[in-house]
Amino acid sequence: MRSTDLYAEINLEWPRSPTAYEQLARAWLDGGFSALAPEHRLALETGPKLPPEAIRRAVPCGPPHAAWGFVSIVRHDGRQDRRSGRVISARSMAWFLKQLADPPRTAAIGLSVLDEHGYPGASPLRITVDRPEADNWPEAIDWAVLSFELPEADLLDPVRQEAVLGFLRRTVEALDPSFGNLTYHDGLGRTGLERTLGPPWKFPKDTIPVSRRVLRGYDWWTVCPKELAATLGGAEGLRATGAFHEVDRLPSGALWLRATEHYRDYGPDAYPAVFHALAPALPPGVPKRFEPREGERVERIVHADASAVTR
Repeated sequence: MRSTDLYAEINLEWPRSPTAYEQLARAWLDGGFSALAPEHRLALETGPKLPPEAIRRAVPCGPPHAAWGFVSIVRHDGRQDRRSGRVISARSMAWFLKQLADPPRTAAIGLSVLDEHGYPGASPLRITVDRPEADNWPEAIDWAVLSFELPEADLLDPVRQEAVLGFLRRTVEALDPSFGNLTYHDGLGRTGLERTLGPPWKFPKDTIPVSRRVLRGYDWWTVCPKELAATLGGAEGLRATGAFHEVDRLPSGALWLRATEHYRDYGPDAYPAVFHALAPALPPGVPKRFEPREGERVERIVHADASAVTR
């Protein structure tokens, strides 16, 4: 888990209609590209053409410190994954968006700023629509994961924070989410609670299929599904706890929860109140304490059993 990366995700059932999937994926991927990295997109669309062979061969991807990016599609042919990727250009974006009409397993846009040698360096955004693999997630094949990764510094800037929240809000208002969360990125899509609660250790393949019955975790921004809203006292009950700056009922009946007005203020004085407010919907058990390795952040988790909390 890299300390500078945050991971946002939304879980929901996989759209049965290819048209519904295409609309969902376009709104998340193309819309997210524009909302979360507008300067990077403008630089790619108006800058010089980048060498397309850079995605397949170890050659410089462009001039030092230039914007760079790729689009990627993964399909499963019954035996193995088939991956197709292209360097971002107007032409490759048109190809990428056209691919969404035939739902792939995974569709992603990855952005980077080239280093002094012209190779991919820091990443301002990676945004993905993923369908869990049937081979490894037998219960999760009917689920979709919308996610993005971005630097934590983006949430420390109030203007950028509002851009991120605005995109998330527009997205969940149009859906019926089973869960939403923004947490430190560990590369496996686990929430902070899932990284610490065990054994037995739970992974997204275990928790996403039951995310309408048990809340996967909690953080500065959380979406609680409509199925668990009454368990928590609804929007009014959660507002009364005083644990949240913002509690809103979404059109689906899910609850939008923001703990503090500013992300930078979400710390040890804030997240215990969130834990206690959401405890009736959280899984039982006492999370383990782990010493963070170099470059890691301390999990924003209360080391107490949610099932023992009384409100």
